[in-house]
Amino acid sequence: MKEMASSWVGLVQLHSGWYPLMELRDVYKLLYQGVMGPEHMIASPEEFSDCFSQEYDSLTPEPAGRLIDPIRPDRSLLRLNLRPLKTHRIQIDLVIPAFLETGKVVAGNLDCLVSVWSDFIESCHQGMILNFSPEDLSQFSNMIKDKGYPAVHHSDLYRRTYQPSYRIIGAEFLPRAGLPDAF
Repeated sequence: MKEMASSWVGLVQLHSGWYPLMELRDVYKLLYQGVMGPEHMIASPEEFSDCFSQEYDSLTPEPAGRLIDPIRPDRSLLRLNLRPLKTHRIQIDLVIPAFLETGKVVAGNLDCLVSVWSDFIESCHQGMILNFSPEDLSQFSNMIKDKGYPAVHHSDLYRRTYQPSYRIIGAEFLPRAGLPDAF
């Protein structure tokens, strides 16, 4: 993924246009998910299915929301937004296996994550992304480094504003899940 490093900046800029109140931890979460995939979110297929079904049943449909957000520059990995999904007549029993299969075949590595994050920091210092102060970048970078580059939650502002509810899916599994493969 190193050869796509400059495209990760474009991906962050794209998401910043859709979600302009993204904070630094939201950018990191985007890059983390794009590099590492969803494996950390799937403890067991049964638990995943139960949690997904409960969450999905509780959601209010959002017809105007974005159905799919790419989280890799090559668009091979996506966030499937569940509120907009509820407005489509999709069989959930087809979607759950696609999420689980994504978790089995998509996995990144820490070296790649560190490289992508470093390239993001450098692009901020070069003025390509202007949202974050050098102090905030340094403080957050030190924190994630000290913790071994963990998965993180969205910021409170992001959660309040955008109410994210999504799952990660490989683009190759969209047709199998009854979803359009063009987006």
